[in-house]
Amino acid sequence: MPYTFTPVPPSEANSAYGAVFFTGDDASPIDWTAILEIASITKKNYSIPAIDVTHLTSPNATEEMFPGIIKPGTIELTGNFIGDATQLGFLTFAEGQTVFPFKMTAPMQKGAKTYTAIGTCFVTESEDGPYEANKKIDFKVTLQVTGVTAITVA
Repeated sequence: MPYTFTPVPPSEANSAYGAVFFTGDDASPIDWTAILEIASITKKNYSIPAIDVTHLTSPNATEEMFPGIIKPGTIELTGNFIGDATQLGFLTFAEGQTVFPFKMTAPMQKGAKTYTAIGTCFVTESEDGPYEANKKIDFKVTLQVTGVTAITVA
């Protein structure tokens, strides 16, 4: 049987080049500040716990569960530590136990559209280093999202 070529549209996958993470203030409208030298953004959107409702007469001796409420996820930022105000601002947020606005943008569909996520979060963890002679100094910040995050691709 001869081979028949079936045309397949090219992928619309994207690299994250051009993605930006912003922190916001409490002004109206919000004044957004881009965090400098970000190398990676990992956004865990949410999790939903399974609530165990198994009882001694569950049908077919099978566990029973139902979904709990949505638990907002976390955001992990990593990058080159340069010690500027945008990176050091996370310490100020942490010391003040501040819940602050965030915005993340990233190109989608070969730059034809932009992914935007806007919500609120707070700092849960921060680190920098290692400090070594022949390496760049890294930083990592973990943020806990709180409440609803608005996500659009337009």
